[in-house]
Amino acid sequence: MAVETEASRQTQSTAPAFTVGQVVSRIKALIEAQFPAPMWIEGELSNVSYPASGHIYFSLVDEQLTDRFGQRLVLPCAFYRGMNQNLKFKLADGLKVVCLGQVTTYERQGQYQLKVMRALPKGKGELQLAFEQLKKRLQDEGLFDDARKRPIPALPGRVGIVTSRTGSAIHDMVSKLRGWFHVVIFPVKVQGDGAAREIAAAIGLANRLKAADVLIVGRGGGSVEDLWAFNEEPVARAIAASAIPVISAVGHEDDWTISDYVADLRASTPTDAVKRLVHEQEAFAEASGRLADLLVETMRRALDDEEQHLASLGGRLRLLHPLNQLTRYRDRAYELQLQLSTKMDYTVGTLERGLQALSGRLQALSPLAVLARGYSITTKLPDGRIITSAGRLRAGDELQTLVAKGRIISIVKQTINEPPSEP
Repeated sequence: MAVETEASRQTQSTAPAFTVGQVVSRIKALIEAQFPAPMWIEGELSNVSYPASGHIYFSLVDEQLTDRFGQRLVLPCAFYRGMNQNLKFKLADGLKVVCLGQVTTYERQGQYQLKVMRALPKGKGELQLAFEQLKKRLQDEGLFDDARKRPIPALPGRVGIVTSRTGSAIHDMVSKLRGWFHVVIFPVKVQGDGAAREIAAAIGLANRLKAADVLIVGRGGGSVEDLWAFNEEPVARAIAASAIPVISAVGHEDDWTISDYVADLRASTPTDAVKRLVHEQEAFAEASGRLADLLVETMRRALDDEEQHLASLGGRLRLLHPLNQLTRYRDRAYELQLQLSTKMDYTVGTLERGLQALSGRLQALSPLAVLARGYSITTKLPDGRIITSAGRLRAGDELQTLVAKGRIISIVKQTINEPPSEP
């Protein structure tokens, strides 16, 4: 045994030694000869990492087979940045995938690996998985919560549109919005490489310029791939960060995108978004018209009432005007004068008639009238007492007798106290 060992040592010392590089190169050549072309390999993801370099490293684990120690078989994978730029979904541990790649070796560590060119989810479409992953992540962050959504202004003065410069959507929206709003267009790519970045940048620009009161972000219908820009995270983040309320209007009624969930309002189509804004404007215009008519009618009635009140005040003012009052007083004075004159005429006439009656009676009772009928009045001189009784006289008294025409002076010779006899 010792001889064999010694012989073995002599053989080893005389045989040429391989370098590590030679061994690794031979292993690489053997592996690449065994797997000359890229191939599809399916398995479950494990130990997924995203270093700052932009590469993605992970392992593909066989879902069924294990080694002799009961450990699951593992294939290390490298998904370099130049190859993973178009990856729509996020690789995560436990996800079952199918990878297209070249089996090769990583010389620095002497380890075989799969240099991945493309990765697809197993059993589910790549875009569908990417949609579900991003939707769940943003929902967990609260970006879909109703509490953070802003109300769409009922009467925006300016409407911004973030969409393609060409296509039926932009022409349809602009034709319906003009005449109601000031329209600001932010033309962007809506599909293909770079579309999401342009859409997000346009939303940010509209906010920095404060160019609109509401933004419509969207495009017309298309396939899932055509609408994919509105399912990308930069667009969702830009909508969530927008200080301007955003209406998402992507595709047709059945098309739902991430931007629909994040936006403040989802419209089923671009035309529907326009109709919502125009409807509010039309309703406001109609209500304004009704209010204007009501205001005019109310003002007309108020003016009529004020006109009648003013006419009444004018009439009262005319009555209270000094000239009108003087005229009224003059007319009243003239009326009173007429009444006074009438009453005076009546009173004078009445008094005159009464005076005439009294005058007649007085005339009838006047001594002169008695004298005219042949009677006389005798008075004693000098005191002028009327003599009614002869017994009051003495012989020698001087008398004055009044007759109808003239006076008679006489002296008493004798008195006879006897009543007179009838003539």
